[in-house]
Amino acid sequence: MELPPVTKKIVAFGSKQVFLPKFTIALIRTPRLSPYHAKFRVPLNFSKFDLRDYLFHAYNVRVHSVRSLVKQLPVRDTTAQPRHWFRPESEKYMTVELERPFVWPEDPSDWTPWGNEEKRQNTRQSLQAQGVRDAENQREEARELRRQAVRVLQGKGPREVGGEKVKEKEAEMAREEAERIAEMAVKENEDEETEAKRLEEAALKEWEAKRTPQIFGNELLDTENFASLRVTKPKEEEEAQ
Repeated sequence: MELPPVTKKIVAFGSKQVFLPKFTIALIRTPRLSPYHAKFRVPLNFSKFDLRDYLFHAYNVRVHSVRSLVKQLPVRDTTAQPRHWFRPESEKYMTVELERPFVWPEDPSDWTPWGNEEKRQNTRQSLQAQGVRDAENQREEARELRRQAVRVLQGKGPREVGGEKVKEKEAEMAREEAERIAEMAVKENEDEETEAKRLEEAALKEWEAKRTPQIFGNELLDTENFASLRVTKPKEEEEAQ
């Protein structure tokens, strides 16, 4: 018995229809991938067939293959609840192979029409009004404190901190403290040099005490008894003469 030929694919392409999706799919910029590959961030309950049918029905884009990856995020805490550790929800990514290439457009040289700078300034002003300091304000305060410390060590007199004048007495006290620290460092250096010299002299005296300037045979002789010592010639030398 002959089987009838298969005229329809087992899994029909684009057969799953999607109406008014409630999920969010994000296309990620991937400069390291080829133009024939695109990477998406999808919900955790999303399957490869869901993404394939979504791209076909929504954008008329056909894909050949789909690869998925579930990324587990590290354990962390928050500023509101420090040391309350938890693990955020995992993220799922899918990389598809496109039928036609797609190249990301280049970034514009000027972002002024998009209002990025205005949005940044408004956010900074709102944070300052609430008493919250952002990272840029903290870095600027750290730079200002560094400049003030340099001026104090150089002894350049009063300065301004937060719009208020600092008295000359505080600058003088800071300058005296810096000079005291410098004098202590010099004194410690001198003490170390003196100690090293003392140890060197003690070692030299110890070596001189063990050393005898006159040697007779294999025995060490004292210099005081060396003058009264009579040196006689060996018998072999006397017979030879």
